[in-house]
Amino acid sequence: MRSYQLRAKMVKKINLVVYYKIMNKKLKQCLGIDVSKSNLSICLGVLNSNLEKEFIGHSDVNNDLSGFKVMVSWIRKAVDNNVELVVLMEATGVYHQGVCQYLYNQGYKVSVMQSGRVKRYAQSLDQRSKTDALDSRMLSMLGLE
Repeated sequence: MRSYQLRAKMVKKINLVVYYKIMNKKLKQCLGIDVSKSNLSICLGVLNSNLEKEFIGHSDVNNDLSGFKVMVSWIRKAVDNNVELVVLMEATGVYHQGVCQYLYNQGYKVSVMQSGRVKRYAQSLDQRSKTDALDSRMLSMLGLE
């Protein structure tokens, strides 16, 4: 193979690698939290530069200090630190206040939405079944919009 052919092949390979890195760049991240009296269901949503959404679920954690610490430990491992993370949860009486305050004190950007708005967003997705895991995924999807 001649040197110019080899060089052209290498340039093509490098261009593919650069293209892949650009197309898989993360644009947004949102952690959706479905809050109940005793548990938190969490799901991390990521929007890539090719406008594809990926969702990473986690098992439920307790709605107390020990559960908050487990959740923050998982967040630190799962999140890309180069992209801002938004935490989104639905207002649920007083049950969301503890986790909201804890995450805010840890330096996270936290948004609490009215339950009516969240319900209408879920209806717009035509989501028929209702589980905590699906609700946390839907909340992370809402945060990526």
